[in-house]
Amino acid sequence: MADDNAFNNSEFARKYADKHQKMARSFGAEYTRKLTARGYSEGKILDAGCGFGGTLLNLIKNFPEAEGVGIDMSDPLLELAQQTAEAQGVEERVVFEKADVQEIPYPDDSFDVVISTNVVHHVADPLAMLKELERVLAPEGMLYIADIRRSWLPGIFDKAFREALSYPEVLTLLYQAGLPKEPFTSGFLWWRYER
Repeated sequence: MADDNAFNNSEFARKYADKHQKMARSFGAEYTRKLTARGYSEGKILDAGCGFGGTLLNLIKNFPEAEGVGIDMSDPLLELAQQTAEAQGVEERVVFEKADVQEIPYPDDSFDVVISTNVVHHVADPLAMLKELERVLAPEGMLYIADIRRSWLPGIFDKAFREALSYPEVLTLLYQAGLPKEPFTSGFLWWRYER
């Protein structure tokens, strides 16, 4: 797994946030389109492994009747997320807190939407994470997971692509978590699970 201790360094966290702003906005726009197409307009959204909050804050801005919760283990990234929420004037509708995606501190069926982007390859127990995401999702809720997949070419330049799960490993993980594989798709760099 990645050196997650780096995320507890404020300077690293700020550089990470700066580097990944465009990706977070892109996922926020994509999830906004997909949720809108499915008739979503209000409810509670969980971003599991929210980092600096870019994707969740995009959703909160686009769905004014929604409330959001972002959890992450990095204090510096959570501080950046909270500062951004305050700067955007949405701090009344979003909460950022330190919590482990492998042990989410919310009751069953707490969220209408659960998203997780670029997190699975960081956790020690991805199976526990997937089971937790499913547990806190409401029965008719919407689940969006996206992560990088193991790939040799990008892995030459970026260690994260060497540490990520392969296509067969993701399928095995979904099976072990009791999730149907039909909403799973995989490309050259990313895999997605959406339902």
